[in-house]
Amino acid sequence: MNEARIGIDVGGTAIKLGAVHASGEIIGETQLDLGPQPKLEQALDETMRLAHGLSREIGCVGVGLPGLLDRESGTVEASPNLPWLEKRAVRDLLAVRFGLAPSKVRLENDGNVAALGELWLGAGRGNSHVLVVTLGTGIGGGLILNDMLYIGEGLAGEVGHLVLDPRGPRCGCGGSGCLEQYASASAAIRRAKLRELPAGDPGNLKRLAQLAAQGSAPERDLLEEIGCDLGHGLAQVVSLLDVRTFVIGGGFGAALEQLMPGIRRGLDEWSYGKRVEHLRILPAELGARAGWIGAARLVDLP
Repeated sequence: MNEARIGIDVGGTAIKLGAVHASGEIIGETQLDLGPQPKLEQALDETMRLAHGLSREIGCVGVGLPGLLDRESGTVEASPNLPWLEKRAVRDLLAVRFGLAPSKVRLENDGNVAALGELWLGAGRGNSHVLVVTLGTGIGGGLILNDMLYIGEGLAGEVGHLVLDPRGPRCGCGGSGCLEQYASASAAIRRAKLRELPAGDPGNLKRLAQLAAQGSAPERDLLEEIGCDLGHGLAQVVSLLDVRTFVIGGGFGAALEQLMPGIRRGLDEWSYGKRVEHLRILPAELGARAGWIGAARLVDLP
């Protein structure tokens, strides 16, 4: 049988999905744009319709979601940026719609599925120990150790909630001073607004990187500072796990070239053992496709 695997990546403004064979051959992909107040059942109905438009024969479904998951029950425990998912049995709702056994529907954190995607078909290929960091509304992370996705008891890889400053800005997770309050796309917008930069709104985030690339001092300095904060976070991972390959993706990851000087400085400032010259920081190759491609690989996990 050559049934398709459906990968679904649920984000703040859209659901991306695609169909792929076990060999890695991509069949097709599409996107469902979400309104300002999404309704879960309606979104899942439309997702199912789009999936069947990609392939009539569907063998399994994988879903990447932001937040904390109960993987046994297939329930989203908490999702600070997407509260409409919270306490909902997403796995069972999808299994009914696709006519699949619940065991054929797998849920995983969005950072983890992005890591699986980059490991399978992207920048992580050939690397045994990788941290994939997604810079978006928040900061997601997916940790690959010994060629396998490592989730621990469920929270491993949550690099966005490493604490840079316990007296820092309040985070949606309930803590304060988390990395995503300094180096996510939303943090970049907030920091640009505080400096009254013209790029300080969501529609101009790309403009922020463009101005920095052109040498405009305020934008260049801001992105270097944001990169430095990101480097401080990555340095904690290096000290604990000695991971030496980082793949940076997500929408704000497109500014990696402008963030890189700061990242290197932050790593140098906080890394134990001065191993910065041995660290590789790579741009993600799959872009917005990483999440759904990795989600389609979830059926292979134990």
